[in-house]
Amino acid sequence: MAQNKGRVTIPTDMDVVKETLEIMDEWGADAIRDCDGTEFPQELKDTGAKIYATYYTTRKDNEWAKANPDEIQQMYIMTPFYTATESTLEIHLMNHLYPDMLKVNNRDDITRWWEVIDRTTGEVVAPTDWEYDEATGNVTINKCTPFHEYTVSFLAYIMWDPVHMYNAVVNEWKDVEPQITFDVRQPKTRAHSLDRLRRFLDTHDYVDVVRFTTFFHQFTLVFDEFAREKFVDWFGYSASVSPYILEQFEKEVGYKFRPEFIIDQGYMNNTYRIPSKEFKDFQKFQMREVAKLAKEMVDIVHEYGKEAMMFMGDHWIGMEPFMDDFASIGLDAVVGSVGNGATLRLFSDIKNVKYTEGRFLPYFFPDVFCEGGDPIYEAKVNWVTARRAILRSPIQRIGYGGYLKLALKFPDFVDYIKGVCDEFRTLYDNVQGVTPYCVKKVAVLNCWGKMRSWSNHMVHHGLYYRQNYSYFGVIEALSGAPFDVSFISFDDIKNDNNFLDKFDVIINVGDADTAQ
Repeated sequence: MAQNKGRVTIPTDMDVVKETLEIMDEWGADAIRDCDGTEFPQELKDTGAKIYATYYTTRKDNEWAKANPDEIQQMYIMTPFYTATESTLEIHLMNHLYPDMLKVNNRDDITRWWEVIDRTTGEVVAPTDWEYDEATGNVTINKCTPFHEYTVSFLAYIMWDPVHMYNAVVNEWKDVEPQITFDVRQPKTRAHSLDRLRRFLDTHDYVDVVRFTTFFHQFTLVFDEFAREKFVDWFGYSASVSPYILEQFEKEVGYKFRPEFIIDQGYMNNTYRIPSKEFKDFQKFQMREVAKLAKEMVDIVHEYGKEAMMFMGDHWIGMEPFMDDFASIGLDAVVGSVGNGATLRLFSDIKNVKYTEGRFLPYFFPDVFCEGGDPIYEAKVNWVTARRAILRSPIQRIGYGGYLKLALKFPDFVDYIKGVCDEFRTLYDNVQGVTPYCVKKVAVLNCWGKMRSWSNHMVHHGLYYRQNYSYFGVIEALSGAPFDVSFISFDDIKNDNNFLDKFDVIINVGDADTAQ
């Protein structure tokens, strides 16, 4: 007999305590979580349900960030291309950027950490031929070649955490104080953060699972002057930089760091770019250092007798779950947002954790749960799309996020999700101890290999992009098809003459001159 209770996590809030208990009963939920911008209601602490607490390592401590402005997190930004028509050219650094999100970092040596480039020739402009005026926010370039194009690459402090800003914009939060992103990798903030985690655990003894959202570095997410997403790369490393980190990197690799290693002509080393040796060196360094510090935090959570869960998103850069360093962290679980079959496989295939959990769509946010919104349609598409992938590579739990009170306004939606929860439990029970049928062993070949398993055609998490729709469709089809799928790199083949013998089919899909 299939269970009619368990394996489901729901969000709660201070003003829906009674309703939370009712939904727990109706959906058979056995775990409750808080969500961004909320606190956990006292009345739900003794329900017997497993309690998740969202924990932010890099924000929700503006007092610390403001007292230590030198350890606010940073990112590399490149200006647009500007054409010189005379021998001097003035470029305003913050053009087309959201002014409350970023602040130019001229505290550190700009002649070392910034770069002005003649993009027509690719030559770096000597620091003696340009200067920055803090009052105007402009860089003036001298000795320009007329009609050549120029850019400035510079470091900026992240004064409003991009995910907090996104949540504030989507939910239309009014008069909210922007949460500043601080850099846990740096010495003072590192010590403070480990102590802060212990203080949290000391005062939250009712919590069973600490859900890290996530660890230290935000994926690349930049907003324009109208608070719209200007540049996004869910795998981008450009917000994982600081002079402190980059000096450590230089000591390890033995060569001088250049901003262009990150900037990459403005492409920011997105997933489609063929990665340079320097960028791969930087990723390898970041993976090891991030894993080392994440392990310290996970060890503290275990010391308090609680589980450590990682949300695969937000500040997850460096936490590459298919790479070797990840196993050393000792996480108990990974939870990820399910956009489709491929995004489900992105975390259901992760090894070295006790369980994985899928956060299904739609989030209970007002962009969907509003007049004219159709949350049932979104839920059906999401569930049916992911269901085949679950049968190939099961997750152990499902759940929903956002504001429960919004979902309660749509009783038909509440009823539909009850059916989803029951169906998931039935599927889970039926696939235990069973190996899915396999027709062929398939390898997807590209520059990234296992590092970008299931995600080698993603830009943002599970969203549709016209330019890669067909390519991503191949990966999506594989996520629920009767094949054993591996992701391999060109280096794998170069390093082992017999490497391809274990596969029946090799798929290489993508535009020419891209990493795919």
